[in-house]
Amino acid sequence: MAPLFYFPLLRPSEPFSVPSLYPRIRAPFFVGFDSPGLGRKVGGMDRTLKQMGEDGMLALLGPVLRRHTAALPLGTGDDVAITGAPASGERLVWTIDAMVEGTHFRFWEASPGAEWVGRKLAASNLSDLASKGATPLYALVSFGAPGGTSESRIREFYDGLERELAEAGARLIGGDTVRAPQWTLSLTLVGALPAGLPIAARSRARPGSSLYVTGHPGRAGAGFLLLDGLPAALRVGREDLIRAHARPKARLAEGRAIIEDFPDAAMLDVSDGIGRDAARLCERSGVGIVLEEALLPVSEDVGEVACAAGKSGLELTLFGGEDYELLFATEAPEDRVRAAFVQRGIVTPVTRIGCVVEGNNLTIRSRDGTQRAITPQGFEHFA
Repeated sequence: MAPLFYFPLLRPSEPFSVPSLYPRIRAPFFVGFDSPGLGRKVGGMDRTLKQMGEDGMLALLGPVLRRHTAALPLGTGDDVAITGAPASGERLVWTIDAMVEGTHFRFWEASPGAEWVGRKLAASNLSDLASKGATPLYALVSFGAPGGTSESRIREFYDGLERELAEAGARLIGGDTVRAPQWTLSLTLVGALPAGLPIAARSRARPGSSLYVTGHPGRAGAGFLLLDGLPAALRVGREDLIRAHARPKARLAEGRAIIEDFPDAAMLDVSDGIGRDAARLCERSGVGIVLEEALLPVSEDVGEVACAAGKSGLELTLFGGEDYELLFATEAPEDRVRAAFVQRGIVTPVTRIGCVVEGNNLTIRSRDGTQRAITPQGFEHFA
């Protein structure tokens, strides 16, 4: 793997569209933003990525990056971006996530377009920082798409990405572009965490702790089902479920509240469903977890959509995935956890859903009191 920012550049005479150059069409877009006349529509027409070429693509992104890098020691117009050092006593927190068209998203007719793809790419990374209580700082994005991708769709994507990052206080300071057979995206994000705060590692869960989750997992999974095959009539009145899938929000304030008030917390974000992520907590901490079916926050609308898809609300809540809620274990009682949120003006619900026990497996106690093992399901990248 090449070092960051050290990619072979195309010479100006080399066209973006030459297939033989495919392995070399990789250029960090810290360069070439000030060429006049680039990144604009031709005769009012919506150009494709192939028509724009690499320079046109880079020029299109120039105004976005200039907004975020103007105050940096070195920003737009060079091979790298240089930022200031973190404040004394701070740790840097790094994360990276990828999204590939056909695997992580599709451009459904009922979805809000490419803007939601940009927002979701940002939210999935921000959620990782939230799970450690970190404050977002800087982002780098790698963008790959077919040559026939329209300029307007590219603009929508970067608009959504920039907005979601800006709302979280992060700056988009550069990245990479490449031609690809389908949309292929990757975002690297760095945040800061005061050194005096504990690290809420997955390995810190201890027997006797309670297990909590924010929000209502399963809603994103229900939104996916509404977009992916269920009758369009079912979407009426359930737009909030589609939004939960298309526009998740990272729980940044919630994550900071948890690590500040509960130094014993073990935490991760719910990207693959409570069932799969709770099993990861078991594995990393060397403990068992008992989920309580009666306590899981299964919302009525999730149950309705699940039923229409031949599933149960419990199944979607456990294995729906892409909720980007926070799952955490702490010895603190539920009333104290809720009070910590209220004191900070956080309105996100938080629910005790089980407990940490001796052992090494994940089980669920049914409403009738019987207990059974849970086999992790949910999305598997390499299945």
